[in-house]
Amino acid sequence: MKAFRLLIPLLLFPLPLLAADRPLKIDPGRSFIDVDVDATVNFTAHLDAYDAKVTVDDAGKIKGAVFSFKFADLKTGKPERDTKMIEWLGGGAPQGRFELGNLAVTPDGQGQASGRLIFHDVTERVEFPVNIVRTDGSYIVTGETTIDYRTWNLKIIRTALLLKVDPEVKIRFKLTGTLGEEPKK
Repeated sequence: MKAFRLLIPLLLFPLPLLAADRPLKIDPGRSFIDVDVDATVNFTAHLDAYDAKVTVDDAGKIKGAVFSFKFADLKTGKPERDTKMIEWLGGGAPQGRFELGNLAVTPDGQGQASGRLIFHDVTERVEFPVNIVRTDGSYIVTGETTIDYRTWNLKIIRTALLLKVDPEVKIRFKLTGTLGEEPKK
């Protein structure tokens, strides 16, 4: 029994060390997510709205991120093309989500991110380089990757039997944010 009482403080000791992560508030006015598409006429689609939940630990390191969006908010500059994109995705209100799995960053901010990209009812692992700049509580996270949309069971887009959209699209992003308030204890 005496040994058990001695063990209790040792088991409770780590509890104060488990501080809650802080949210990173993303500033949409200083951020962007663009998708470059190679087609007969190349274009860039811009994601106008999204939900980014990013958490930062006490040491200032990004510990987690979930990025959700609706394809209806991905604008190509041509409403007719936007409508065709939704049809190509199966109609309705298709959504996508990226869930950060691992983030390895060197002291100079260069790093590699990996996680799950989910859309069209398919989940695939993606990995891409990132750069993170931290100054006075602000974070700027930039990166880009190229994905092949066929991996998510989507067919190559063809029009007039001659023109087609390259299945590899480049996703470029810059997320700028500041630390939110510490959670109440």
